[in-house]
Amino acid sequence: LTVEEYVQAMELLVNDVRFTLYNVCYKRVLLVWIVLAFSVLFGLLFSGLSGLTLFGLGIGWLVLNAAAIFLSMWLKYKLSRNLERCLAHVNKQLLRHKIVIALDDRGKISCHKVNLCFLYMDSAPCIARLQTSIDQQERDPSNGWEQRMDITANDIVIQGSRTTRLSRKQGRAEQLFLRYLQRWGKDFLRRRLDWTLDEMLGNPSNPLHISSALCPCQYVEELLANKPPRTDIRDCCPIWSRFLARRGID
Repeated sequence: LTVEEYVQAMELLVNDVRFTLYNVCYKRVLLVWIVLAFSVLFGLLFSGLSGLTLFGLGIGWLVLNAAAIFLSMWLKYKLSRNLERCLAHVNKQLLRHKIVIALDDRGKISCHKVNLCFLYMDSAPCIARLQTSIDQQERDPSNGWEQRMDITANDIVIQGSRTTRLSRKQGRAEQLFLRYLQRWGKDFLRRRLDWTLDEMLGNPSNPLHISSALCPCQYVEELLANKPPRTDIRDCCPIWSRFLARRGID
């Protein structure tokens, strides 16, 4: 890895708005709302109001607080997923050097301790295994595997005097590897993927490409196997549709 390539990768990362938003907002979204909510609560308690007026405002505060907490969690989810896509774009530049990077937010009360960790690993065996898994899953189109991958695999159509269609199927394994690499890296750095003796609640030893922990291809396969297929956007109630689907009612 040359200095120029390192600088280019870091510029690509720090200039991405998704990385900036994650650093600024991820640990602070919920904290800001909690401070604001308690400020409003103390304002109500010391406002001099009493009786039904205070009771009604208290109920309204509880409802608004619950809704805002759910909104904060949704925002954190979106920030985390956007960071995964950002780092996938950066890691694509580093794979040929057998280097991947993962971001681990280790700040607790401080809210600003973000570590960018460089990991040395050969991604070729994992990508080859994922390609094999994709080929096997394609034999049964009804299992919803393609929807669960959460990557763009449509063909590229070039319009002109002659329409040319470029297949993107060959790159899907690498796309899939990169898509979930940040999520794997975060769990790996926090030692959540280490092999354990507990077969029920832990990770029973099954080394493949990493001797001490679950490797990225195993992590992705397990993640996609337990991930429900994406709901049709035409559904008026996705939650109800998933409930019926789990019970075999279409």
